[in-house]
Amino acid sequence: MTESRTLGDRVRRAIQLESSAIKLGNVHPNASFNDLNYGHFERASAAIGQVIDEMDSASVGLLVLKATQKMMQVVETNTSLGTILLIVPLVVSWRETSGSPGLQGNVEARSLAIQSALSGVLSRLDACDSEQIYQAIRASKAGGLGDRDAMDVNGQAPMRIQDAMQFASAWDDIALQYTTNFDLVFRIAQRLWLKKQATYGWQDAVRQIQLELLSERVDSLIARKRGIDYAREIQARAKSVLHSGDYGSPGFESAWLELDHEMRDGNHRGNPGTIADLIAAALFLLD
Repeated sequence: MTESRTLGDRVRRAIQLESSAIKLGNVHPNASFNDLNYGHFERASAAIGQVIDEMDSASVGLLVLKATQKMMQVVETNTSLGTILLIVPLVVSWRETSGSPGLQGNVEARSLAIQSALSGVLSRLDACDSEQIYQAIRASKAGGLGDRDAMDVNGQAPMRIQDAMQFASAWDDIALQYTTNFDLVFRIAQRLWLKKQATYGWQDAVRQIQLELLSERVDSLIARKRGIDYAREIQARAKSVLHSGDYGSPGFESAWLELDHEMRDGNHRGNPGTIADLIAAALFLLD
């Protein structure tokens, strides 16, 4: 993608690139859920990107809210709340670094500059941002949240969204990014870039990184929807796939397909949606 593209274009491209890769348990062009398909992601990504470009001076909270509302208006389902929560602070940070010399076309330098700016962006989130982010989460009708004794999204938003994110970070990797300056997102971006540089196309790089991440950490969405024991079982199975043979070999593909089939239940509770969101945010930094 050329540097002349808008940030909205980059957001759209990141979501479409992530969702078009053939990945375990996720929607992609060859795999749908009974109420969700790749077309939903295409339309949602265009809508989210449009909001990013039309509101080029909006705060994090307002941008999260308007992008989420637009997504729900266009596709009437939550395709990308986690991605919005991750990408919007990156968009605002990117805008703050846009005038810095030497960053155009330099992925590594640009990522370092964005992560540096991000710490200030997150520290400035206020009560208005907090309320707007809570509104966005409610508007998305996000699944598997349940009821909480504190910081419940159906209750009063805290004065600082960082307090809610800190509270949720023990079980949610999206929230965790807000407390660690998005460390995992930037590390995923670096790994993806190395894979891409090693002659893999983006599709294979994304497919590989998803499997690796599933083997390394419990997916937050799976844990919320099907429980921590099942999520840990998927993690162990992903490790087995990694050790089944070289990437693309018959043994690998057989093991991969078997796990993919097992993760696809009627209610898509085996969908590793959090890892998908993390990958999409990483791709925004790169592509």
